[in-house]
Amino acid sequence: MASREIKKADNPNPDVQTGHGNAWEVMKPFVHFGIKATGLIATTLINVIKNIPKPETKSTPHRKNDRIIKI
Repeated sequence: MASREIKKADNPNPDVQTGHGNAWEVMKPFVHFGIKATGLIATTLINVIKNIPKPETKSTPHRKNDRIIKI
């Protein structure tokens, strides 16, 4: 039967490394990416809306002259 060896650590509370102290330094690249991506999406949406053809007006007086009347 295998014997269990119990090992105790010399230092029970090792120093835990914390991340960056300043959250802005960590999040800055993500914030800039989000702003640029939102601007790109907004610009694309505006260009798509501008390029949608407008419907013609319902009154068409120039078509009345194109009619051919046969007698």
